[in-house]
Amino acid sequence: MSSSLDYYCVGDAVCDEILGLLSKFGNEAIAKRGIFRVGVSGGSIADILAEGMYDIRTDFTKWQIFFCDERIVPVDSKDSTYGVFERDMLSYRKNVPKSAFFPVNCTLSPTEAAADYEKTIRKAFNMENTTDIPSFDLLILGIGPDGHTASLFPGHPLLDEKTKLIAAITDSPKPPPNRVTMTYPLINNAKICMFGAQGQSKAEVLKRILVDKDESLPVTRVDPKNGELIFIACDEADSLIDVDPTRKAKKG
Repeated sequence: MSSSLDYYCVGDAVCDEILGLLSKFGNEAIAKRGIFRVGVSGGSIADILAEGMYDIRTDFTKWQIFFCDERIVPVDSKDSTYGVFERDMLSYRKNVPKSAFFPVNCTLSPTEAAADYEKTIRKAFNMENTTDIPSFDLLILGIGPDGHTASLFPGHPLLDEKTKLIAAITDSPKPPPNRVTMTYPLINNAKICMFGAQGQSKAEVLKRILVDKDESLPVTRVDPKNGELIFIACDEADSLIDVDPTRKAKKG
């Protein structure tokens, strides 16, 4: 990996570290540029953010929150990532405006939704009339047990997508099959890409990523060309990595 790499081994729940860094990076971006653009992922990451993000001391009117991938399902489905935020935060927390979120239009077909979401991102970045690639301040990404991230799965043709920033997938090996996802050209143009791993079940895949550098795993191909790459591990997720678990460690 050519990007700057930080590795944090934390003793407490990974959610505390993610939320702390999210607050730090968000307020720094607002201070520098007046806006903070972040991409969030589904699964346990979405649960962490929806339950804790509203406690962050920041001006959420200056946040723009996008989705690293999304399942093409109704918003009231348990599989909807945006639905997690709508149910668990927006429905009863008033300090985060709904306008801060830029959800995928899941009433469209996967192909149409992907093209529409790429247009949405370009419009938000004021890059509608250019082929330049937007640069997110932060992307918060998950790690699947098979090494997938966003909806980029091992061996899938989308791993080699070079043109589209948002792509459709209709044959996801993990249900539901219909999704849209950020591709590597967009992911690797971010200023910071941050992963969280918690629990013994993530130990083997984290070792394959950080120690073995197994390039068959999609996570390993996340390498922001001019940015920073952060892995946060806790609760035995780092047990197969040679680092003192009693301290907070940074590996660069």
